[in-house]
Amino acid sequence: MLAVVALHVGFGSLTGGFVGVDVFFAISGFLITQQLMRQVRTEGRVSLLGFYARRARRILPAATLVLLATVVYAALFLGFVRTREIALDALWSAAFAANFRFASLETDYFSAALPPSPLQHFWSLAVEEQFYLVWPLVILGCLWAMRRRAGRKELDDRDQRTRRRVLVMALGVVIVASLLASAVLTRTSPEAAYFSPFTRAWELGLGAIAAIAFRDNGPQDATARWRAQVLSAFGMFFIVCACLQFNDATPFPGTPALVPVLGSVFIIVAGTLWHGPTVVGRLLSVRPLQVIGNWSYSLYLWHFPVLVLAELQLGRELRWWEQALLVALAFALAGLSYRYVEEPFRRGILWRLPALGRAGSLGPVALYPLSITLVAVTCFAANSYATGTARDGYQPAITLAEADASDSGSAEPSRQPERPDSPAPSAAPPAARPQPDPLPALLKASVLAARKNQAIPTNLKPGLTNLSDDVEAVGECNYYSTKVRKLCPRGDADAEKTIVVIGDSHARHWTPAVEEIAERSGYRAYMLAMPQCTVSLVTPDKLDSTDPMTSCDDFHDFMLSSVKKLRPDLLLIASRPISAAYHDSSGRHTDREDVRRAVYRGYQRLLAQVKPAAKRTVWLRDVPAIEFDPATCLSSNKTLSPCTYKPLESQQEGADLQMQAAKSARVETLDLDDLFCDSAGICTTVVGDTITHRDGHHLTATYSQELGRTLGERLKVW
Repeated sequence: MLAVVALHVGFGSLTGGFVGVDVFFAISGFLITQQLMRQVRTEGRVSLLGFYARRARRILPAATLVLLATVVYAALFLGFVRTREIALDALWSAAFAANFRFASLETDYFSAALPPSPLQHFWSLAVEEQFYLVWPLVILGCLWAMRRRAGRKELDDRDQRTRRRVLVMALGVVIVASLLASAVLTRTSPEAAYFSPFTRAWELGLGAIAAIAFRDNGPQDATARWRAQVLSAFGMFFIVCACLQFNDATPFPGTPALVPVLGSVFIIVAGTLWHGPTVVGRLLSVRPLQVIGNWSYSLYLWHFPVLVLAELQLGRELRWWEQALLVALAFALAGLSYRYVEEPFRRGILWRLPALGRAGSLGPVALYPLSITLVAVTCFAANSYATGTARDGYQPAITLAEADASDSGSAEPSRQPERPDSPAPSAAPPAARPQPDPLPALLKASVLAARKNQAIPTNLKPGLTNLSDDVEAVGECNYYSTKVRKLCPRGDADAEKTIVVIGDSHARHWTPAVEEIAERSGYRAYMLAMPQCTVSLVTPDKLDSTDPMTSCDDFHDFMLSSVKKLRPDLLLIASRPISAAYHDSSGRHTDREDVRRAVYRGYQRLLAQVKPAAKRTVWLRDVPAIEFDPATCLSSNKTLSPCTYKPLESQQEGADLQMQAAKSARVETLDLDDLFCDSAGICTTVVGDTITHRDGHHLTATYSQELGRTLGERLKVW
């Protein structure tokens, strides 16, 4: 548990702290199976009702409390957008299906760019309960088959060894199949492998098989003592090595998960071989660790929401002292939860009441529907409350009059509804003269309104509730989700002039703007953009792991050959700067300067190949990135000021490197930062009534379309 908490607060040495969940799976499999087998030995059967009643008392009360507290906190402090998402996460978590929910989100490239859910850690509880939904039925099935084969209802002591052998064989099949699935899926679909119960079942299964194969009634001699000492020492060594040596580059779970799981099983088996203390046992039995062990379940439940909710509310990464205070708060909540929630329910104190006691096991089992009902009602109420208190009254969009008033020195500029592409009310130019582009002035007015802490416009575009869905349409040419490589013409399909855009998702988010230009100016347009695939000719990491993204290499080949084939009149380049890592024939490289040099050389190789194929090449500087989530900020505040920002320094450095590469190759560059920020470097998330970003670094499709005219004019093709 401590390893998991250390990982989530970014404690540098424990880069493999995520294996704490795997240790938990193995221990859980052992303890629960030990209980089931004890009942089989004493009663010759398994009471499903009794089993699920015990699970309900152990798991549900504390989990339900955390779910309710998280949803209520979101409604009070995080705004209606984040509240709706957290409420949905809570419903999935209450139904023990959170792993499927988060697996689907992790496979979505644009959803992965959003802040994590404070309830994401409930995926492990879901996996565990899904296993225990099936495992008692497997035991019952094996017992039934043995009784039928023996021709009698009760099995005697002579059948115990056979019973254990049958169960070990059944578990062995599950373990082998699950481990194979884990090894394969970890390579082909890491996000599915991480959350899937089918790729995690073997971890619980190894703990279960230890409970069946090793009983606490073996000989307690000196040999057993030393075997236990050696085995427990190896087990602890495996777990510590995994915590210290594993990191985000480790393909996980897969076969590497064998290290912490086997380490846990070794310690468990050592305890069955020798009932006396071992060195590892003495270490783990010191009073502070015993307390943490008792609180571990509640601590696991509380620590992640405490950390994530604070980060969401602040809109930035937590400082070390803030993390320390929040971890202390999580420990305090865990202690209170253990004493006043976990223990009373686990010991069955409530079920000793006459009214509930007569219900037997039905009382605790009723916790399942009661928990789901409580969570559902709270989610509905929280969502209604957050939506109802979002903003009072109607607030019109920011208009060009804001900028005019600023220029004239007015303290309170007027505000009247007006679309960004409409001319200023006071301007009445001749019809033959083209109207000036209003967007730069509107940006200036919007930053001014934010600095004056004016209210957020009511009818934002796109709506906050579907902000993350305001993604450009790519049709059949979604190069990220399919291996099909084809060209999809846009704009004027019969035009002789051609625009080609190359890059990653930061090129793709210009699709609506480029379509506007192509349709108005008579171009055929092609968007050769693959999310996460940097335009630099290097191999980046995959989105969900640190394995090389070889599909990016394939796309680079397709992109380069297509540019040479199309020979565009105008070639636009846009890409998110890469600064973390890259791969080459010698492996993965993470040194900052090494990455910078390699990426720069990748830009040079790209330009050397595409520049001769195009009549004109322009590199679009990457748009400013935001540290916070726009939807959370705009839905949890009533004024614009908290949602202003300065571009992330790391992103600006990466954009500068791109501009250097372009200029060294004598390629045109275009900087559009003035459509996001004023001359002082203050940027706004709302221009007029349009939200600029759907997450920290992608444009909304709506704002991209509104940028079409400005982009076209500055490219001199409008």
